[in-house]
Amino acid sequence: MPRKGENIRKRKDGRWEARYEKCRDKNGRIQYGYLYGHTYDAVKKKKIAVLCQNNPQKLSGNRYIFHTLSQEWLLSIRYTVKVSTYACYETLIETHIIPEFGNVPVKYISSGSIYAFSEKMKQEGLSPRTIKNLLILFHSILRYGEKLGYLSMSQLEFRYPKIADRSFNLISQENLTKLISVLSTDTSAFSMGILLCIYTGIRVGELSGIRWSDIDFNKKILHIRRTISRVKNLDYTGESDETPKTILMIGSPKSTSSLRDIPIPDFLLAKLEPIASMPDAYLLTGSSTKCMEPRSIQRKFQRLLEQCEIPNINIHSLRHAFATRCTEMGFDSKTLSEILGHSSVKITMDIYVHSSMKQKQKYMEKLYY
Repeated sequence: MPRKGENIRKRKDGRWEARYEKCRDKNGRIQYGYLYGHTYDAVKKKKIAVLCQNNPQKLSGNRYIFHTLSQEWLLSIRYTVKVSTYACYETLIETHIIPEFGNVPVKYISSGSIYAFSEKMKQEGLSPRTIKNLLILFHSILRYGEKLGYLSMSQLEFRYPKIADRSFNLISQENLTKLISVLSTDTSAFSMGILLCIYTGIRVGELSGIRWSDIDFNKKILHIRRTISRVKNLDYTGESDETPKTILMIGSPKSTSSLRDIPIPDFLLAKLEPIASMPDAYLLTGSSTKCMEPRSIQRKFQRLLEQCEIPNINIHSLRHAFATRCTEMGFDSKTLSEILGHSSVKITMDIYVHSSMKQKQKYMEKLYY
């Protein structure tokens, strides 16, 4: 089964085949040409090269459609971003942008059509943040086309929606204390892993990827060196049950700033040391070959909340609670930002630190004349 809109399919002999419009006969019927390659990316590059060679008028943008440009752009960034990021971009483009602009010549994309697209996404119920991300992605693709000479963006205007501050579903201090109390009486690796999230602010994908060798008991440091996530399989075509739709991706953390060393409190080290396993074993499973993936951790965490009679929250809330608690205890912004693995202090303070009414009242009580 070919990929939607691309005329690219995987053959039974294992090779990839791309079909393209070569010419039309005297009756106007399309005559197709065929290209072959050992990988999907290789045959797509061949197809784009042939299309550009056979259709020089595309350079003016008159018949160069957005779908082709988006595929070129994806190829240009394929090995410059993480697999999960690439898969996210590809999904957003195919799901939202291609249905609206796929067959539109890039030269005829206007500010009005961009604004209409934004309004349509709004009516379909997409959040302002998602719409803004889509427009930023759309803008990047068109900028790439401008660099190649396919269009001019001097007359194009992108109006990004305003993103209102939204309240985060933060776990209350009372419920956090209750959760810590339950976890502290359990010596299982999973409970220790959740305590690590509470007291270090690590991400769930980072927790999933922790091996015992990442914990230096002598220096009292946790090394964050990898993250685990489930992402779209770029080789999935839908024609065979043997090719999974998604794959488990073990890679470097979210950014270079996320490669970090976090000091571990003594009381937490004392709980971890008795259950330490083989250096190459994953903390949560005790196996060197099998990890507990993030969605399994989240499901198990939800069952734990039910057991503690705590309202359901996402495990990522623990990261926000850690940041907020650290600020209340007097951590300076730079130190907290580095512990969380953020690229800037602004991200830490704008997104992860939440001020409670109790904290505001505490500060207000310090005012006097």
